[in-house]
Amino acid sequence: MSAEHRAAPPAAARIPRCAQGAWGYDVGQVDAFLGAVQEALDGAGPGSEGRPAAVLSTHVRSALFTAVRGGYRPEAVDEILDAAEDALAAAEREQVLRTRGPAAWQEHVDALTKVVRGRIERPRTQRFRRPSRSRGQGYSAAHVDVLCERLGARLAGSAPLEPAELRGAVLPPAHGERSYEEQQVDAFLDRAVQLLLALR
Repeated sequence: MSAEHRAAPPAAARIPRCAQGAWGYDVGQVDAFLGAVQEALDGAGPGSEGRPAAVLSTHVRSALFTAVRGGYRPEAVDEILDAAEDALAAAEREQVLRTRGPAAWQEHVDALTKVVRGRIERPRTQRFRRPSRSRGQGYSAAHVDVLCERLGARLAGSAPLEPAELRGAVLPPAHGERSYEEQQVDAFLDRAVQLLLALR
C-alpha cells in the first residue's frame, strides 16, 4: 500500500482544543475513533484479506461525538475526518482491486452511479421527499437541486466537483413545498461523496 493511503490522521496531541468554557468534541471519543481509523489503515495492506476492517470510509461521515466544554475544536476534527474518509476509501479501492479485480471494482462504481443518477435525473423540485409535516422545515429544494445539477455535470465530465464541496455544502432551511426532507438528502449526499471518492 502506498504511503499516501497509509498516512494516519494527525496525532491527537496536535488537535487544538476549545477554550475551557467553549464546547467541543469529547477528547476520549475522538481519540478512540481516530485510533480505530489508524488500525483500519494499518490493516488494509496485502495479507489483510478476510479480516474485517475496524472502520470503513462509510462510517466516517456518521461519526458522532458528545459535546463537552474544553474539548477538541469541531472544525479541526472535521478536517481530520475528511482526510480519514479519503484515505480509507483509497485503501478500500486498493483492496478490492487486489483481491477481486478491476471488474468487481467497476461493478461497485456502476452500482453507486446508478443510485446517484437515479436521483439527480428526476425533475427539479421532485428529487426528494417533502418533510412529513405540511409546514415542516427541511433543506431548500432550490439549493439542493443546484447541487444535484452540479453533481450531474461532474458525472458527465463537463464540470469539476470535489467530495469536500459536498461535505461542506451549506443548504439553507425552507418549509413545506419549497423544502426537501433533510434525512433523505443527507443519505443521498453520503452516497454522492462515496461515488466521487470511488471515481478518483
